[in-house]
Amino acid sequence: MSVTDARALRAAVEARLPLAAALFDEIREASADSAGVTRPAWSEKDQFAARRIAEAAGALGLETAYDHAGNLYCTLPGRDRAAPAVLTGSHTDSVPTGGHYDGLAGAVAGLVVLAAFRDVGWQPGRDVTAIATRAEESVWFGIPFIGARLALGSLSHDHLDTLRRSDTGRTLADHMAALGLDADALRRETAPRLSPANARAFLELHIEQGPVLVAEGVQVAIPTTIRGNLRWPGATCVGRYDHSGATPRAHRQDTVLAVAELVQALEAFWIAQEESGVPDTVFTVGKCFTDGAHHAMTKVPGRCDFTLNFGGTTQAFLDACRAEVEARAAEIATRRRVAFELGEYVQAAPAPLDADLRAVLDESAATLDIPTRSFATVGHDAAVFQRAGIPAAMVLVRNAHGSHNPDEAMTLEDFGAGVAVLAAAIARLAA
Repeated sequence: MSVTDARALRAAVEARLPLAAALFDEIREASADSAGVTRPAWSEKDQFAARRIAEAAGALGLETAYDHAGNLYCTLPGRDRAAPAVLTGSHTDSVPTGGHYDGLAGAVAGLVVLAAFRDVGWQPGRDVTAIATRAEESVWFGIPFIGARLALGSLSHDHLDTLRRSDTGRTLADHMAALGLDADALRRETAPRLSPANARAFLELHIEQGPVLVAEGVQVAIPTTIRGNLRWPGATCVGRYDHSGATPRAHRQDTVLAVAELVQALEAFWIAQEESGVPDTVFTVGKCFTDGAHHAMTKVPGRCDFTLNFGGTTQAFLDACRAEVEARAAEIATRRRVAFELGEYVQAAPAPLDADLRAVLDESAATLDIPTRSFATVGHDAAVFQRAGIPAAMVLVRNAHGSHNPDEAMTLEDFGAGVAVLAAAIARLAA
């Protein structure tokens, strides 16, 4: 794509920002909560988001369709309809009382790209499809990326009857049926809706969920890798309750001090890994609490529950984390006479994003004189496309105040810059 064409496409994107703003406003109003927004997966609220995007796509003359899982597909037909399509999009659900743009920005961005292509009178050489997926957030059914994984055939249909939504206790199949979706038709499918045979690439726009772009004054990033993770979601330390004033230190089995020592040791390990040159690592203790039914200011705590969450871009780092957790927990337990019951760990492998697609995005940004940064990002639908053999890459857009909270603050100007890079890259891939 020439510089002139790319700039004309950027102007068309910017002219369609009022469409994006209107969709953002309508969907926000429909899913507003006491703070932020709540769009549960397979609810009337995330269904409303998909429906409004579909209605806007229909008004643009685009083809619209849903699969049996309720994922939305809006397609600008290409000259060769048999060629594998270029896909873009993101998810419509949110976390409870979360931010408005996490996921939704990418779902709306795909529509804006197709509208801009229409406006400049360009027909791609192959289909370009904007997707709005369901249930990317793990909070609703306990695992992430459900809609995308169902479309890609990488999730067993047994989960339709075993997964239950956290706020209702009802199964995934029940929630699908309530929206008029046919879970039985999904069970009967013999081939996935999306595969390398019909999808050339998947590009996902998403808000940045950390502080880097804001801190550096840059609008757009092209991430290198989706971090893998290693998590203990239900760890416990068990000791003995004792009188706080009557029990000498040598006789205590204090679980809070044991967990605190473990966390401090793991932080020291994390710092040492960073200092040795291991890139893009994170460590979080998201929960740490004593038992409200038994704890008291005057009792030595006999139980402490906690979680451990490591993230990194290499499997070697995650393997080292597991070994460190097990070794340190065993050593501290012996010395402090407590028992660590870590429970089952869960993990996801790192997913390096496609180097060729990243290069196309970088070149598109350079053509538009939009500076970019490169760093690792967290779990997104793009990871499951990449793992399914469909090359994937991402555009991150600057967003103040982090994510998964009501204060997400992506501006339309930054959104427009990210969508312009996305559109120029898709034009190259679909020419």
